[in-house]
Amino acid sequence: MTKRLIIVLCVSFLAAGCGGNSTNQKPSADTALADSNAAAKTPESAMENSNTISIMTSTDEGATLIVKNDCRNCHKEREKLIGPAFSDIAKRYGHYDIDSLAAKIIKGGSGHWGDAAMSPHPSLSITDARVIVRFILKYK
Repeated sequence: MTKRLIIVLCVSFLAAGCGGNSTNQKPSADTALADSNAAAKTPESAMENSNTISIMTSTDEGATLIVKNDCRNCHKEREKLIGPAFSDIAKRYGHYDIDSLAAKIIKGGSGHWGDAAMSPHPSLSITDARVIVRFILKYK
């Protein structure tokens, strides 16, 4: 009984940490840096190498959206946190999965990467979710 209670509390805590993208959050230094990077965008012809791609140095709109939302509460670029690393997601999925992954970001889900559930992000538009997925797929 106690073990179940602890598990339920842990899952609830993790789900709350991965909760939807709150607009009440104060901008962090990371957000300010990403916003300044977005203002100084370079042409898309300057392709990023998957080994050197970084959310904090990228001028890609997807990186900016990742910083503005709560993605980094549960995901890291190249290491598993609560959810899978962006690089692992890119290895498993391709460009034909953009729509299904975007829908999963909005609706949430579980079971594809273990026991941790991804919380839904209903306030995120499908267009923005697709932009995020396209950026994540660059980690291939």
